[in-house]
Amino acid sequence: MGGVSTRLAGNLALAAGGLAVALLLGEAGVRVFARTGPALLVADPVVGKRFRPGYSARTFVPECACEVDLRFDREGLRGPDRPTAKPPGMRRLALLGDSMIASVATREELTLAHRLEGLLREDGSRWEVLNGGVSSSSTGTELVLYREVLSHYGPDVVVLAFYGGNDLADNSAELTWAARLYFELDATGRLRALPYRRPGAALGAWLDRHSRLYVWQKAAVSRLLAVGRAARADVDPGDLAFARPEPPGVARAWALTAALVRALRDETGARGARLGVVAIPPAVAVYDDLWSDLAGRGRAAGLQLQRDAPGQRLEAICRDLAVPFLSLGADFGAAATHRDSRRPDERLFIEGRYHWNDRGNAVAAEAVFRFLRASGLAAAEAGGSAGG
Repeated sequence: MGGVSTRLAGNLALAAGGLAVALLLGEAGVRVFARTGPALLVADPVVGKRFRPGYSARTFVPECACEVDLRFDREGLRGPDRPTAKPPGMRRLALLGDSMIASVATREELTLAHRLEGLLREDGSRWEVLNGGVSSSSTGTELVLYREVLSHYGPDVVVLAFYGGNDLADNSAELTWAARLYFELDATGRLRALPYRRPGAALGAWLDRHSRLYVWQKAAVSRLLAVGRAARADVDPGDLAFARPEPPGVARAWALTAALVRALRDETGARGARLGVVAIPPAVAVYDDLWSDLAGRGRAAGLQLQRDAPGQRLEAICRDLAVPFLSLGADFGAAATHRDSRRPDERLFIEGRYHWNDRGNAVAAEAVFRFLRASGLAAAEAGGSAGG
């Protein structure tokens, strides 16, 4: 028996050693041959997720297959560190949103947040725009981010950017269930925070920070799953925002979203700030070729999809709450003259369908700036003097 045990232990040690060597070779291979950047997000039990606080480096971003100079401040938000207290005469705008607002595949100076800050300063006003975009966030996590972080910076204006591609589903634990903060409505219709669902074990968090192989394989698996869904002609949970009539779970998600916007309106108002809401159309709602494909998948799944449904639904919510509202649908439609995602000159999104490219950020910045001026959320300073 002793000999058998010794041989078994030796075989296990040999197998473990072989696995370790294979992983080390894989790690080296990914770092040398498969361009990939580090994981940028970290789990946070307070706000769900943040970017890595204090991170600053030239980083390879797989989505654009390019290197971008990225920096995140001490709060884990994209952009420079700013003093918590507003300098005298300074006005601040907090821009809440998900990865569309963060725009990590776009140089900082070309993002919506940075462009908007420049536009607001053109008349001599002193403005700072805080980029509160965090990948994989939702209206609920954005409410908490304002409450726990951005409110301390005293923004005069808060703009909630609602992405029609997945924000509705991401708000609802009934439609999605990821490592983020979720809310639900109790029996009386009040918001109630659900227990924070932590991401994987501590080992996974360590590997996210230190192993390019681990980060690469997660991205590869995600891409394979997306290809599989496309091959099966599935309708993603995010696409259910287009469903008319609304399935019961979708109707509940819209009711929850309305309660979240109301809470954000009330909390910003209590701190002397004004709230505006901007609806961001996904590429599938801008381009005819992409919409035709989604509508076909919807019919195969027994769903009727309406192209402007998310914007109309959100507009009705904002009208009921007396919150200024802008849909970017018309601006993006006008910028994509032929409505064809396959034409490079039509593209407002990376590869015609993902996050905004440089041009998409520019179109959004101009439209949001006009909205802020027209709604009075950010009125021009008389005579170009600095505001307080």
